[in-house]
Amino acid sequence: MRFKGLDLNLLVALDVLLEEQNVSRAAERMHVGQSAMSAALSRLRHHFEDDLLMVTGRRMVPTALADSMRQPLRDAILHIESVVEIERTFIPSTSTRTFTIEMPDHLVPVILPALMRRMSDEAPRIVLEVSRPVGDPSPLLHKGELDLVLTPNIYSDPAYVTEQLVRNELVLVGWRDNPALQTQPDLATVMTLQQAIVKFDRVRLASILSEQQLAIYGGSGRVALVAPNFSCIPPSLVGTSMVAVLNRRLVNAAARDLPLAVWEVPVAMPSMMDVMMFHPMRRQDNGLAWLRDQLREAVAEMGT
Repeated sequence: MRFKGLDLNLLVALDVLLEEQNVSRAAERMHVGQSAMSAALSRLRHHFEDDLLMVTGRRMVPTALADSMRQPLRDAILHIESVVEIERTFIPSTSTRTFTIEMPDHLVPVILPALMRRMSDEAPRIVLEVSRPVGDPSPLLHKGELDLVLTPNIYSDPAYVTEQLVRNELVLVGWRDNPALQTQPDLATVMTLQQAIVKFDRVRLASILSEQQLAIYGGSGRVALVAPNFSCIPPSLVGTSMVAVLNRRLVNAAARDLPLAVWEVPVAMPSMMDVMMFHPMRRQDNGLAWLRDQLREAVAEMGT
């Protein structure tokens, strides 16, 4: 289809070219030959009377015009995709759709089992692709490579729609046979114990935690283990004198199989909200709305 003299398919090619800034990679993503992608770039240059991408050393960089087009072009393509993908009726029992979700590991053991039990009954042909956080998810949401992100509210992006999912309380946990944990420990006792943590954004947490709360949460010089994820901390506490401050639901799930002692944190700690985050252009996506409802139901089941 042509619009004002331009084949609109070329705009899709331009979007990919501006993202990849490499003709070969862009061609691979669009499943065309390199020569076809080079020809598309040539036609785009002719239409816009601009180089769009210039070779500098071993890389291509966008011109000022191309850089100014990048965001409006991406938004336009997302608008088109949202219209094309709107489902007049979403029938979970027959849908073969694949949903991509980013989920933090402190939620995986407690939400995912309940979610999959529901989906195996109601939507047996739907596929979930669940990934762990590896950085800022906003670019993947913007490109449509993620349908939904579950994240602590302090990490949410105001450019996207957020809906509350679950409020998490923090508890103190350690090995059941740890002599210091035979009764509710006081603050002085906890501050003598080594701690297991996961790396966290101290600046963001400082916005909701006091200095004392942050010292309890982050170890304050007592760190013995910096773990790659929260889920591996509970088993790592067994047989040691370490403690950790973790999500109560994660701890309760782990305590079913591990000899753990669970106590209140000896300093009042605020609860933390996990939210669902998605692109505003997906508000009319009936399938995504259904998935968010399933997550809420899974949380409700988790609570019972």
